[in-house]
Order: sequence, then structure tokens, then C-alpha cells
Amino acid sequence: MIALFSTVSASAQVAFGIKGGLNLTTLNVEDPELSYESRTGYHAGIFLRGKFGNIGLQPELLLFTQNGDLESSLFGTAQESFTYLSIPLMLKFYPIGGLNIQAGPQFGFLLDGERKYDTFFGSGSEDITDYYKKSDISVSVGGGYDFNFGLSLDVRYNIGVKDINNVSNGEEARSRIFLLSVGWNFLK
Repeated sequence: MIALFSTVSASAQVAFGIKGGLNLTTLNVEDPELSYESRTGYHAGIFLRGKFGNIGLQPELLLFTQNGDLESSLFGTAQESFTYLSIPLMLKFYPIGGLNIQAGPQFGFLLDGERKYDTFFGSGSEDITDYYKKSDISVSVGGGYDFNFGLSLDVRYNIGVKDINNVSNGEEARSRIFLLSVGWNFLK
């Protein structure tokens, strides 16, 4: 077992680094009285990558902010902000050099949620963490380029596959996130 692990480790190209970037988030909510518009958020964290020939496996640990503007014909407007701890597990295929196509699951854990509102009844803010489920599962697809000198660029689209609405009799809600990332490999 140790010999097999040593052989696999010796043949793999290993990378460890930091990454961060911007996200545009939307919630796909099935409510005709509600519109949800994207706002820019960010993500930052660490990654570990093992590359075996033209296949790579890259787990990540990211802190995510997801933001959006709500508009309801009945209640007025609100801005929602969420903080998630996310764990993407990306499988990368490298057809040419550092160019890669990537796909994999992303597991998100809700840390915080806040709604700032301006309605017909007044303005204020409230904690909405309990209105949403504590975890989210998404499928991530995208592409990128890992440069030989350590820089990496990624573009991804995350499609929520789990209803995250935690309100009884509430409309189904699934996250959609477009990400642009820049990373740096410390092991180059």
C-alpha cells in the first residue's frame, strides 16, 4: 500500500495555492410575483491539485459571498447577502498544455444570511439564515488555464441541484453562480 501511494505521488504533479475572484449570483425562484437580480460577490480560498497526465483532481476550500436584489410587486425591494463555506471537487481534463475543461460537485454550507429591505411598511434589516437550508449542492462546469509559472485562470458556472428554501410552503429556490477566478500555485 505504501509503495503504491509512493509511486502514484511520484508520478503526479502536485499544486497547492490560493485563489479568489468575483461571482454573479442569482436565485432561480419559481414565484411570478418576485424578480431576483444578480449582484457581484466574491470568493477566496485555497486549492490542492494532483495532475496525472492530462487528468487533474482539484479540491478547494472557498469562502463565498452571494448577493442579490429582490423586487416584489407586493412588498417592495430588498438586498440579500449570504456567506457560504464551499468545497468544490473539480475533475480537470487538459487537452492541450495548461488549457483545461473542468466539472464536478460543489458542496456549500451556509454561514450567514442577511436581508436589507425597503418596503411600503418601512426599512430595516433581518437575519435570514433560518429561511434557507444550511447546505447547498451544485454542479460546477467550466474551463481555465494553468500557466507553467504558477498563475491559473478559471471560469465556472455553478448550477444548484438542491432546493435551498427552508420556509414551509415557500417557493422552490436554487442557486446559479457565474465565477471568474485567479489563482497562484506556491509549489512552482
